[in-house]
Order: sequence, then structure tokens, then C-alpha cells
Amino acid sequence: MMKPNYLSNFLKITLTTVGIFCVAAQGAYAGDLKGTAFSISLECLNDTTGLLLGKNSTDASGWQYAFDSNKDGMNGNYWVGSAPGQENPYDIYGMAIQETDTSVIVALNGNMKLTGQSEAGATGGQIGYGDLFFNMSGKSFDDAMSSGDLFGIHFSSVNASGVQQLGVYGDVQAKTVTDIKEGYTINTYGGLTGGQNSYEGQVKQGGGTVGYGDLTSSYFTNNGKDNTFNLNTILSGKYLTGISFLSQGTVTQQLLATGYDATKLKGSQTIAFQFNKSAITQSVPEPGNIAGFTILGLALAGSQLRKGRSYKF
Repeated sequence: MMKPNYLSNFLKITLTTVGIFCVAAQGAYAGDLKGTAFSISLECLNDTTGLLLGKNSTDASGWQYAFDSNKDGMNGNYWVGSAPGQENPYDIYGMAIQETDTSVIVALNGNMKLTGQSEAGATGGQIGYGDLFFNMSGKSFDDAMSSGDLFGIHFSSVNASGVQQLGVYGDVQAKTVTDIKEGYTINTYGGLTGGQNSYEGQVKQGGGTVGYGDLTSSYFTNNGKDNTFNLNTILSGKYLTGISFLSQGTVTQQLLATGYDATKLKGSQTIAFQFNKSAITQSVPEPGNIAGFTILGLALAGSQLRKGRSYKF
């Protein structure tokens, strides 16, 4: 039988521990996107970059920037370079994100236009950006997609996405369009890192330096389990909300008014859009989940008492 003091201490520890776990559970769903991985590839997979929220500090205006290598955009016969007097349209310079209480703004910077680059051999006669993906689960790209935790943003009306309406999508399944956009297919090239002719292999052969912004190839290849990764557009998903553009190539006063620093990323094209954060913010755990945290709290409380630890409240 429990002694009165032992019971009293047990109840105090239990209530405190359960309270901590319930608050922690709610905090995980409170809307802070720290740890979210954003990624973008071209339709041909000639360049890929990403930003991990919280990896780098934000500036005074709340913007966080991720810088990609400017020597890893494969440009056909010019490798990672460009024709004399021209820029390499397949080079992504990086991205920036600003999260506020109500919205998320994404800015993509590089030399690729929103309308894409003319290419006669590609379906549609052009190659452009794929869809933007983001993942709040802390998992790799493939694992997040398998568990229904992958989100996507279709922002280019001319790409070969599997969805038509511009906007944010949840429960996303991704696909590759490299086969119709003269890109790094699995069978011919080996996708992202699968051999000498893969994207990484050819960047190195061309004297370039592979970069993925804040991310690494491990995020995309599931730690080397899928070296031929080449997913770059949305196959399917649940439409959540629309987007509104702040910039579609040239940096606008509307974008600058948010505090965006146009001097940080050096590409000629800046594509920026925002969406309502409430569309992706998850609710607090279901009662069953809270019960799970309560059970864990009870177990820990009992454990602390058995270990004879002293607590003061």
C-alpha cells in the first residue's frame, strides 16, 4: 500500500509530467515550421536546391536564405558553364523563406524564367522549374511521401505537373518528368547520383561543384538507398490553398517591402509567392494521442519515484 507522502509525491510528479508532455505535444503542432525542408528541382533535374528552416539564422526582417552552388547547373554542351556572353539558364542560386504568424513567403532565385527555357526536343517546347516540395516530418523525401507527409506547391503553369491548379497541396505523391524534358532519367543517366553519367557525376566531370543549398543528396536518396532519385513534380495531391505572387522574375517593390534582400542571391530571376500558413498548420493531437502522452507521463512519473529522486514543487 502506498504511504500518504509517497502517494502525494506520485500525484504531483504525474500531473507535472503529464502537463509537460501535453504541452510538448501541442507545441509540436503549434505552427512553427522550424525544421521544415523545402526543395526544388528543374524539370530536367539539371539543378536542385533546398532550404532547411532553422539551419541558418533569420535576418532582422525574418528572412532565411539558402545558397546553392553556382557551378552545378548542367547546361548541355556547356556543362556547368554558358555560351559566350550568355548566362546559364539551368543554374539555381538559392532560395529564401519568410515565415510570419499567418503566412509563408518563398523566393526562388536563379537564371530560370517562370515561363521556362525554350528547348525544341522537350515536351511543350520548354524546360522550366518543377514543383516545390516541403516536408515538416523530419523524414527523408521518400519516407515523407510514403507516409503522406509530403507537401507540394505548383507555381508554374507551364511545367508538366500532374496537377493543374496553382497552389499548395498535401498528401503529395511525386513523379519525374525527366523522360519528357531531356533530363536525368534513371535508365539512361542514373538520376541524381546513380553513377558516372548521373547529375552529380556529370557536374564533377564538367569541373563543377555539387550543392543542394541547406540539404544534401542523402535527403533525396534516402541515405543512399535510392541513388537514382529523380522526382521533381507533383503526381497527385489534395489541394489546400492558393498562392499569390509577389515577383515573377524581376524583384518588385511588393517583395522588397517584406524586407527581402535582393543583394544576397545573384541570379537574374526571382520568383516569389506566398500562401496562408493556416492551410498547412495541423491541429492539436486527437484525444487518443493525448492519452498516449498521458500514459507515457505516468510511466515516467513512477520511474522517477522508484529511482528515489527528490522533487520540489
